[in-house]
Amino acid sequence: MDIEKIKDTLKDFKDNTSGIQGVVIVQENALTITETLIGNWDNNFAQSIAGVMDHLSKRICNKWQWGPAQNICVSSPEDGYITRVPCGSHKFLLVKASSSISQGLLESEIAEIIEDIKTYINAKSSIKNGETRNDNEDKNDDDNKHRLIPVR
Repeated sequence: MDIEKIKDTLKDFKDNTSGIQGVVIVQENALTITETLIGNWDNNFAQSIAGVMDHLSKRICNKWQWGPAQNICVSSPEDGYITRVPCGSHKFLLVKASSSISQGLLESEIAEIIEDIKTYINAKSSIKNGETRNDNEDKNDDDNKHRLIPVR
């Protein structure tokens, strides 16, 4: 998992999308993956919301015999939205947004970054032992070994 790229993507998302108050990646058990929370909420709040969303999705699936719940959005006309979107194996993006952004716009903004986040979750860290996600994991930074060099 490339935490730095995930954090950068989430920070850009928050900074460039009007109405986003906070974003974080959490695991199914409400453990925060991105340790530094992005936005105006604290770790306890994010963990509480993640736990509630996890419990809610399990209740929905069990009660109505639905498949695993995907996106869950809880909204309040005054306070805004909190949305949970799956982005990997037992990992979810939580987004806290103000009511100044419509739910449809929020969902389309999230859709634009979710594939990148999934890629970074499945990637090897680019800062571990000099390796990058395209490397062959032999602790040698030989990603460019087969790169063509221009002839002058």
